[in-house]
Amino acid sequence: MKTMLKTLLSLTLLLAVALCALPVHAEEAPPLSDLFLYEPGEDEENAEATRAANAAYRETIDALAQKTDVVCESEALRLEALQYLAVDDFTLLTWRVTNLTDKTVFLSTSEFYAAFSGIEYDVCGGWQWDSLVLAPGASADARFHGTLWSHFEPGEGEFTLDVKVYDVSQDAEEAAEMAELGTFSPAESGCPLLEETRLAVPMTMTAGNVRSALKDGAPLEWEMDGYTLRVTQAEMSEVGARFALERIYASRDAALADPPDGETFWDYELLSADGAKWVSTAYSDIPDAPVELEDGRWAWQYSTRVYYMFCQPETVVLRARRFTGNGYDESANADVELQF
Repeated sequence: MKTMLKTLLSLTLLLAVALCALPVHAEEAPPLSDLFLYEPGEDEENAEATRAANAAYRETIDALAQKTDVVCESEALRLEALQYLAVDDFTLLTWRVTNLTDKTVFLSTSEFYAAFSGIEYDVCGGWQWDSLVLAPGASADARFHGTLWSHFEPGEGEFTLDVKVYDVSQDAEEAAEMAELGTFSPAESGCPLLEETRLAVPMTMTAGNVRSALKDGAPLEWEMDGYTLRVTQAEMSEVGARFALERIYASRDAALADPPDGETFWDYELLSADGAKWVSTAYSDIPDAPVELEDGRWAWQYSTRVYYMFCQPETVVLRARRFTGNGYDESANADVELQF
């Protein structure tokens, strides 16, 4: 399967790391729900609907947050976990880190060093978590969020993040400036490695409240222009959504004549019926070829997963769009509604 990025809001806004150069005191951690904050632009349509829906959604997120008092202390660092959220393979954690040494240190890690009970992360990011400079005795708050690469059954688990601590006292200001630009490499700069440590926080992964637009799991079908649209999955929890559909044609040739890839193609957009912006980040799986169904017809099987959202709409508009080579032909849009 080929994977096509469907980023409806730049990942820069969602996953950007706010680096803190040489902080001298602990900075107040933002609420967990701030990760999902969306403020419409002045000229954005349906701004009031978006604000109201986003505020309600962030209240839902805050209600799911759990407090934790886990402390991980090494010779160089004190890591104090503050709050976490673990629902449906999604985790979100805030913590405070304090430099216990008399040196200016650089903290280095990445998504490759984060895991949940041994499972790696797929789509993740954070705030002041992967590249941070701390003066002696200084503290800073950090946040990590991510969706697991594979499923973890609800129950007890543990989030872990391995961190390398470097002494950058000789070039503290330069290290902070380069770190803020994302260009600092302590190993290449010859900075000594003080230690490798780990933040380890037990969490209870819970099952979300999943709503479906399919009554008793029965697929939904609509006769469209030249094909049948069949929705086989439409589920939404507090932290994400999944959609799967088939575009069914009378023959293989008819399916190949209407592909989801190439100079002209179709794809799908997910909209909230009330106009509120709800999808932040989503990925779609595009099939390489149509498949033959049991009844002899042929279908393109297409799926989308919403990883981050700004609200939970009651009704989602599934909009088929057609790219003609010079942009999307708005007159070819075809909408169906999915009620959750």
